[in-house]
Amino acid sequence: MKGQAEDELQRSSWRLALQTGALLVLLLVAIAGSVLLIVSTSQASAAQRLLTTATEHVDSIVDAPAGTWLAISNQGVLTVSPGMPSGLPDLQAIEAVAASGAAAQEDVSIAGRPYTVRTADSGSRVVQAVFDRHENLEELNRLGLALLLTCGGAVVLASLLAVWLARRTMRPMAEALDRQRRFVADASHELRTPLTLLSMRAQMLRRRVASSPLQGPPAGIEADVDAMIEDSRSLTRLLEDLLISADSRRVELTEVDVAALADDVAESFSVSAARRGVTIERSGPAGPLGIFAAPTALRRLFVALLDNAVRFARERVDVGVTTDSRTLVITVRDDGPGFTDDVRPRAFERFATAPPANAAPEDAAPEDAAPADAGPEDAFTPRHYGLGLALVAEVAAQHGGRAEIGTQPSGAVIVVHLPIRRNPGNPPTAASRLRATVSRLRRMF
Repeated sequence: MKGQAEDELQRSSWRLALQTGALLVLLLVAIAGSVLLIVSTSQASAAQRLLTTATEHVDSIVDAPAGTWLAISNQGVLTVSPGMPSGLPDLQAIEAVAASGAAAQEDVSIAGRPYTVRTADSGSRVVQAVFDRHENLEELNRLGLALLLTCGGAVVLASLLAVWLARRTMRPMAEALDRQRRFVADASHELRTPLTLLSMRAQMLRRRVASSPLQGPPAGIEADVDAMIEDSRSLTRLLEDLLISADSRRVELTEVDVAALADDVAESFSVSAARRGVTIERSGPAGPLGIFAAPTALRRLFVALLDNAVRFARERVDVGVTTDSRTLVITVRDDGPGFTDDVRPRAFERFATAPPANAAPEDAAPEDAAPADAGPEDAFTPRHYGLGLALVAEVAAQHGGRAEIGTQPSGAVIVVHLPIRRNPGNPPTAASRLRATVSRLRRMF
């Protein structure tokens, strides 16, 4: 795997690593914040208990707990613990408590060092306890630094591990995508030559029939030759589009007249539909309905819808293209047997198959089953792969829309909703293309 696929894999791996790292950072920040909050709350509770004990149960300054200083005012005589910080005790707080009898507590900072001062009336005395909070703050800082280093290292290691795991996990999918592109390119290239020869021979046959000096050609032969020429041209265009879609370097969105595209595809199906006795009709506004989309994908969507409808229909197929607010709505109806209850939930799945509605029980063996998008006329087909409606759903999803089965009294109706883009916008990124590929692979397997 080389070139563009390798670059997409590398960018997607690093993007996944960054997302994993960001998620891990948020998780570790929440954990670290919880730890710091718990430790800080525990320290505050312990300090409060120490101050309460010191102001209410200590009788002498020599009994002051570790990390605290006491000042005791007894009948106007003030005694202070040795080493009391400068500017303390707070004599105004002692006088206020002596006058009111209500305990008071405040946090102060002296020379940049934090203290908590609690003053309380203890019988005939007023006791003031000073607690140094510097050690608690230092402990929180050390804990925070340890958490920062630990979390930072964990984020780096987790990101590198995510890169390795992402490359290991996505490489098979990227290789599968690369093989798929090579297959489409090789198959399209190999089929161009016989299709070109077919088109040339059909044109030569038409000229010979038209220039025959004898009696005119059999009735309808010119129309059949013209249809064969047009079909070969359509196949050639489809192969050219497949070659373009296999090129991962670009994703081009151009303005497409969906009404004209629907008319073109309906016309290309008119011959095969007439042979089945089915009439294709177009409904909706006559004017152009333009959106920015991938022309190749939209053509395949219409082809799959009409192929499904013509094979199911008994007499009539209706192709409607309308707009609903900012959404373009494609509706294809047929008067066939419709979808059975067991097929409806999985009609848009790949390889979803079911026996035709008019098949006899003995003909409904799994190996001879026809797909959900096969009609009664195809009951003789030994095997059919149900990819048409799955392609419809995939194309709709690629354009930000959706496909669904509508309701009507009889027959079947499939509705596709596509957002109307007024400008092509930015082409999909490598990550979005890889995500789309992963989604397709999930549907395949």
